[in-house]
Amino acid sequence: MAARIPRKPLVAALLVAVTLAAYSPLLDNAFVNYDDDLYITNSHHVRSGLEAEGVAWAFTTFQGANWFPLTRLSWMLDAELFGMSPRGFHLTNLLLHAANAVLVFLVFARMTGAVGASAFVAAVFAVHPLHVESVAWAAARKDVLSGFFALLALLAYARYASAPRPGGAYAAVIAALVLGLMAKPILVTLPFLMLLLDEWPLARLRSPESPSTWERGRVRRALAEKLPLFALVVAASAVTTVAQHSGGTVQSLEVYPLDVRVENALVAGVRYVAKALWPSGLAVFYPHPGRALPVAQVAGATLLLAAVSVGVLGALRRRPYLGVGWLWFAVGLLPVIGLVQVGQAAMADRYTYLPLIGLALMAAWGAREAAARRRARQRAAAVLGAAVVVALALVTAQQVRTWRSSVTLLEHALRVTELNHVAHTNLGLALAGDDRLDEAAAHLLAAIRIAPGAPMANGLLAEVRVQQGRFGDARRRYGAALRSEPEKVRWLAGLANVLLQLEQFDRAESKFRAALAIEPSAAGLHAGLGLVLLQRGEDEAAIASFEEALRLEPGRAPAHGQLGRALQRAGRDAEAVAAYRNALRLGAREPVFLNNLAWLLATSEPTLAGGAEEALAFAREAVEATRRESPSVLDTLAVAYAAAGRTGDALRTAREALALAEAQGDAALAEEIRERIEGYAPARR
Repeated sequence: MAARIPRKPLVAALLVAVTLAAYSPLLDNAFVNYDDDLYITNSHHVRSGLEAEGVAWAFTTFQGANWFPLTRLSWMLDAELFGMSPRGFHLTNLLLHAANAVLVFLVFARMTGAVGASAFVAAVFAVHPLHVESVAWAAARKDVLSGFFALLALLAYARYASAPRPGGAYAAVIAALVLGLMAKPILVTLPFLMLLLDEWPLARLRSPESPSTWERGRVRRALAEKLPLFALVVAASAVTTVAQHSGGTVQSLEVYPLDVRVENALVAGVRYVAKALWPSGLAVFYPHPGRALPVAQVAGATLLLAAVSVGVLGALRRRPYLGVGWLWFAVGLLPVIGLVQVGQAAMADRYTYLPLIGLALMAAWGAREAAARRRARQRAAAVLGAAVVVALALVTAQQVRTWRSSVTLLEHALRVTELNHVAHTNLGLALAGDDRLDEAAAHLLAAIRIAPGAPMANGLLAEVRVQQGRFGDARRRYGAALRSEPEKVRWLAGLANVLLQLEQFDRAESKFRAALAIEPSAAGLHAGLGLVLLQRGEDEAAIASFEEALRLEPGRAPAHGQLGRALQRAGRDAEAVAAYRNALRLGAREPVFLNNLAWLLATSEPTLAGGAEEALAFAREAVEATRRESPSVLDTLAVAYAAAGRTGDALRTAREALALAEAQGDAALAEEIRERIEGYAPARR
C-alpha cells in the first residue's frame, strides 16, 4: 500500500512487535473457569506434563466432546516447562499468534508479490480484537495451533503451485494439514480454501489465452490433486462427529429446529461482518436467540448477504480478490455457523480466526486498486492503513484486559449481552470460589430465571446452598439439576451428601450407590457411602467402603480418619490408631480425629500406647481447635492429663468439662465425667 515498501524481514519484525505490544497485558492474566478448568487446570494428565500415559490419553480421549491430541500435547509441554503458571500458557499462545501473523504475510506476499497489501492483511490479522478470544484464552490454543499448521500448509501449497518438481512441497502440505487437524478439526475447510487460491491469486484455473472462463482440464487437475486432502478432512469430520455426539454437545432438531438454525446463521453472518468492521460488544459467550429473532432482522440479513454475494461473485473476473475474499470468509465459517448446532452459543469470536483473513484481503486489495498509479492516494492509503492497525491494536489491548480473571471476563460479557445465562452461571461459580456466596447465589438465580432447567446453574446453586448451610434448598436444587442430567455423578454425589447431612441415611445410600454404578472408581463416592454406613452403625460395611476408597486414592486424608472411627467402634483399636495417624500425617487434623486418637493413646493397653505426652499433645490441639466449647474434647484432655500423672490439671479440666456438659444438657456425658472425677478409671468409648 505504501509508496516505499520495506523489505520482508523488516515487515515480519514489525508484525511481531505490534502483536506483542497489543497483547502485552496478556501475561498478567489468570486462567478462567470457562473451559480452562476442563481442559487444563483440572486435568491430571495436563498437570503431569509430558508422560507416556498422558501422551496415550491425548490421542485416545474425547474429553470435552473433542479430539485434538496435538493441542493437548502442547498444554502438557507447557506444564512441563512452566508448571501450572498461566503466564507460560499465555506466552505460548501469544508466540504462536505472532508467528501466524508473520506466516499470513509470507503466504500472500509469495502468492501475489504485493508486499504492502500482504503486510496490511497480516497486521489486521495480528491485532484485530475478534482474535483476542483465540489468543487470550488458554483453552483456545486449538485456534492458534491449528492456524499455525494451516498457514504452513498454505505456504507449502504456494511453493507446490509454482515448483517444477512439486513432490516435496505436496508432502509438506499433507503433513501440515494432518498436524493442523490434530490441533483442531476446523481445518476441514482448508482444501476448499486452496481451490479459492487457485482462482486468485495463483490463477491456476483459467487459461492465459482465455482468462474469462475456467479451463475444464485445469479445474479437473486442481480437484484431483486435492483428493488426498479431502480424504483427510472426511476422516477428521467423522472422528469429530463421534466425539461431539459422545459428549452430548450436538443439539437435537427438537431443541434447535432447522429453520431456527438457518435464521441464526444468516444473522450471525452479518454480525460477524459488523464486528469485523466495528469490533465492539465482544463477549466470551453470545446466547442463542432461539425463535426470538425478529422476522425483519432475518430478512434484512438475508438480503444483505445475498446482495454482497451477487455483487462480488459477479465481479469475479474483473476483481477476483473480492469474490475469493468473501468466499474465504463464508467457507471458513461454514462448519461453525450453527447449521450443526454444537452447544448453546449463537456465534463465537474465535470462529473468525482464519476466516477474517478473507475480509482483510478484500479491503487490502480494494485499497490497492483504488490507489494504483497515484502517489498521493498511495500515501493516503498507507496512512489510513496504519491508522486502522493502530486503532485495532488499542482496542485489542483493552479487550485483552477483560480476560484478566473469570470475574472480569464474565462481568464484561454481562455488560455487552442480554439474557446470558451461561455468563451468569460461570460468574456465580467464580464468585463462589472467592467465598462471595451471596453474590454467587444472586447470579445463579439470575441464570435459572433465564433458563429454568439449566442443570449447571441449579447444581452450582445447590453447592452454594450447602456452603451456606441451607440444606433444604440444596436438596431441591440438586433435584432440579438431576431432572435434566439424571446420570451426572457430581449432582448425585452432592445430593447424597446433603441427604447425609439431613440424616436421611437410606436415601443418601441410594444416591451414593447410583453414583457408584456410573463411576465405580471414584474414591470420594466410596468414602461418602462409608460415612452413611458409619452413621447407621454398620461398622464392618463402613470399614470396607473406606478401605476401597483408600485403595483407589491412598492419599485421601479424611478417609483415613473416618476409617479410624469405624475401626475404633468395631473394637479394632490398634488399627484405628494407625488410621488416625495416617489421617494426621496427610494433613486431616480434624478435632474428631485428634480427640479420638488422644483418647485411644491415653486409655489403651501399654502395648498400644504411643505415650501419655503424645496423647496430651493431640488432646490439647483438639481443645484449641474447638475453642474449649466441646465437653467431650475437654473430657479427653482431662483423661490425657490423668494418664500423664498430672492429677491437678486432670481434675481442673474435668470440672470444666462437667460444667459445660451440664450447661449443654448432655446428662449422659456429665455422669461419665463425674465417675472419672472420682477415680479416673480408664473407660472405653
